[in-house]
Amino acid sequence: MSSVLGSWCSEDFVADWLGEDVLADLLQTPRQISAALVGDSKIAVEHIVDLGSGHGPYLELLLKTFPKARGTWVDSSEAMEKAGRERLSQFGDRVGYVVGDIERLGNLGLEPSQVVVSSRAIHHFSHDNIRTLYRSAYELLTAGGWFFNLDHFGAPSDWKARYRAIRGQFTGVRTRQLPSHREPFELTLPEEQIGWLREAGFDADMPWRTFFTALLAARKVPA
Repeated sequence: MSSVLGSWCSEDFVADWLGEDVLADLLQTPRQISAALVGDSKIAVEHIVDLGSGHGPYLELLLKTFPKARGTWVDSSEAMEKAGRERLSQFGDRVGYVVGDIERLGNLGLEPSQVVVSSRAIHHFSHDNIRTLYRSAYELLTAGGWFFNLDHFGAPSDWKARYRAIRGQFTGVRTRQLPSHREPFELTLPEEQIGWLREAGFDADMPWRTFFTALLAARKVPA
């Protein structure tokens, strides 16, 4: 990121955040939807890129689903890299690691891929940088490839407050409050970001949403 999140640079904060991740189980379903959509499209998956990969659960699922593929873990946090390497060690040299700024995705020199995913990272960026990232993801993908953004989005009117009031009944609640981390930009509605994906050239939709977390699925239409 253009301004590295101080909290994510701390191994203690990363360990605490992972231990208090109440959404971990809930997000298995949209990740599985991603894998199913890719599998059903019958493309040959050779390379998967995970942007803001963190400890790597999204990449882990996809590498298990597509055993012939290799993956690239990308994140700005060296503390998260340590956690990611531990979780993804089962895949050996199938996984490469890039510590880098995904807001400047086009400058990272990544190899073309068939699948690009991101989870709970892109909402930290300005709206202009999100649109730039979507264009860069489109360029990174081969024809017929898939991009998935599993992230937090805005909600209209009073819906965000309503969702926050009941979400803990479905996810559980944290046992203690964590320090805040960078969220300086207003969250946009998922429908607006679907429009940005379409502007970048994707065929895009929202196959899953629970409260203010949603999966945006986008395909680079085959030539």
